[in-house]
Amino acid sequence: MSRSYTRPARRGRVVPIVVAAVLLGAVALGILPRFRQARTRNAEVQSNTGVNTVFTETVQRDSAGSTLELPGSVAGLHEIEIYARTNGFVKALRVDIGSTVRAGDTLALLDMPDVSEQLRQARASLEQVEATAALARSTLVRWRALREQEVVTPQEFDERQAAASVADANVRVARANVANLSELVRFGALTAPFSGVVTARTIDLGSLVSAGAAAANRALFTLVQVDTLRVLFSVPQSAATLISVGQRAEVAVRELGDSAFSGRVALTSRAIDAASRTMLTEVHVKNAGRRLMPGMFATVKLALPAHGSGLRIPSIALIIRADGTQVARVTDDTVHLVPVSIGRDFGTTLEVIDGVKEGDALIVNPSELLNDGMVVKSVAREKKAAKP
Repeated sequence: MSRSYTRPARRGRVVPIVVAAVLLGAVALGILPRFRQARTRNAEVQSNTGVNTVFTETVQRDSAGSTLELPGSVAGLHEIEIYARTNGFVKALRVDIGSTVRAGDTLALLDMPDVSEQLRQARASLEQVEATAALARSTLVRWRALREQEVVTPQEFDERQAAASVADANVRVARANVANLSELVRFGALTAPFSGVVTARTIDLGSLVSAGAAAANRALFTLVQVDTLRVLFSVPQSAATLISVGQRAEVAVRELGDSAFSGRVALTSRAIDAASRTMLTEVHVKNAGRRLMPGMFATVKLALPAHGSGLRIPSIALIIRADGTQVARVTDDTVHLVPVSIGRDFGTTLEVIDGVKEGDALIVNPSELLNDGMVVKSVAREKKAAKP
């Protein structure tokens, strides 16, 4: 009986021991590789002797130039507001908004009864003074013959000669008055000074209009020349010296898709605005298809040649601190904080005016704890290939 009870007891003690041994083996297999990796990392840290690793990029010289994109506003080559030159009523309208007209086309006709009556009166006055002048000239001829015969005194002859001269002068005055009123009557036909499109009309049939462009008067029509448009934009001071008349430019409008309109720089103000530090520039663009419209917002793209130092640094190398704009240059594994002057911003790169030279290694993404004279281990950063 004692043997039958002893064997099960031994088996009960062996099973837990076997299970524990299996678990310990599994744990050992998982922990040992981690210990090896930790020892490897520790060895690498010890080999670096605590020196920080930084990534660098070199200063490059830009010899291919750059592209400048600026916002602009589209306007007509000529834009005018047309006012009346005389008082009157609108008798006829020949155009409306959107009408295309040529130079000399009639836009509207004015009825001017007052001016018409004044013109008739001036013509009648002209006839009177012309008759008086004719009589004075005939009388002068007779008095000249009498004077040659010494029948009349010199004083009487001089009086007749003066009367004839006054009569001739009165004729000239009357003719000038008739010409002036005739010109006013001609102003009753409002004509287009150049070819273009009527963009505004503020009058209707029977409207009373007043002469001149006084503050109380309103423009009757607005006319815009759209065959050639101008795009006005402001060039920053950093690029103003690179803009020249005749330079090619491309104008794009987002609402017109990918279409680009070619033009040339036609005018520059040749002065920097003291408030904005920009130079007003004007590009002329042919608009044969009439796709561009005055008032549109556009983007102007200009190709600029390389100028000045022509050096570029990565934007992520710039350090902005209280003591100014700097970059971290690495020389013989030593950090030197160098102040720099920045020119144009090209997005991923910046133009640098001075402070560095071509080939200098600059730390990218510098830490805030970076100090002048710090010893580092530099690793050249691989640049991504530019997309075609």
